[in-house]
Amino acid sequence: MLTATLPETELDPLSAVIHPDPYPYYRELATRRPFFRDERLGLWVAAGPREVAAVLAHPDCRVRPPAQPVPPALAGTAAGDLFGRLIRMNDGAAHAPLKQILMPMLAAIDPAAAAGRAGAMATVIDAGAASGTPGERANRWLFTLPVVTVADLLGMPVAEGDKAAEIAQRVAAFAAAQSPLADAHTVRAGAEAAQWLGTWLAGATPTDGPLPALHQAAHAVGIDAQAVAANTIGLLVQACEATAALAGNTLLRLGRGTPDVALQAVVTRVAQDDPPVQNTRRFLAADAQLCGHAVKAGDAVLVLLAAASCAGLADGERTWTFGHGRHACPGERLAQALAAATVAALLARGADPAALARAFRYRPSLNARIPHFL
Repeated sequence: MLTATLPETELDPLSAVIHPDPYPYYRELATRRPFFRDERLGLWVAAGPREVAAVLAHPDCRVRPPAQPVPPALAGTAAGDLFGRLIRMNDGAAHAPLKQILMPMLAAIDPAAAAGRAGAMATVIDAGAASGTPGERANRWLFTLPVVTVADLLGMPVAEGDKAAEIAQRVAAFAAAQSPLADAHTVRAGAEAAQWLGTWLAGATPTDGPLPALHQAAHAVGIDAQAVAANTIGLLVQACEATAALAGNTLLRLGRGTPDVALQAVVTRVAQDDPPVQNTRRFLAADAQLCGHAVKAGDAVLVLLAAASCAGLADGERTWTFGHGRHACPGERLAQALAAATVAALLARGADPAALARAFRYRPSLNARIPHFL
């Protein structure tokens, strides 16, 4: 059962995210309208691979509107303060030193080791994840195991009592508050979660892992501890919705039938064919010529990663859902390993993908394709 559906006549670049099959529409855009202005949405839209790459590489295309570094709903809250320090939500030289430390650290995490740690963390969260319907259990695992595994890999003490589940819940709350669809209650919960996560991290003593070296390297180049803490939390956020979506879409693929291939290969295929992050946005910091069009400072561009993915990979290098250019996610292999480990943990605990695929909807979202099992 699909409850998050739209009639084909109402499909547009934003509603496509939760449509049951947006890919014919994406392919048509990528082929016939690779870069255009959608006046109803008030956005430029990049859909072709060449155009998507051009937007993501353009120096005047920023991840936030220059005059709005923090979403207005979060401004003045703990969530806004944390958001404003995230290097993935900022451009410019001020954030480059921390990025140069964080990116290699994340890329150096071995996916096979991460999958092994996920197996160990699965036993930690077992007790709190066994209740509810099969759909509720699946949803809980999707949003818990990847987050707590990344926390564990970084050296955070997450295997204490029921701390793992609470950490995952707080990370999900902060992530949800960043959505343009968030209501006042969700924003308040996100602000409380940001405050809780900051306090927890400040009082946590890393058990092992790269966090001590990260703090030392950051201190050596004058990066303040708050920026390090915010971006440590940011790594957990990046492991939250996108990895849950990838694992959830993999369950759907398995439930609809798939050739007898290794689970990791299925995850890799899903990242290409039914990607977790369908789009991202860029904001013009100056007037520019972009993909043959004159664009103005303040204009927004909706970058349809899923449409570019339909049309093929850039130079055969990576799936579009993990981005491209200076804000590309270095954790592609890690995310796929964690998604596979999450699905494997569910299967080992009796999850039935075919039954899950018969009763689900997509969570309301403007950019992530996240199944919610009923």
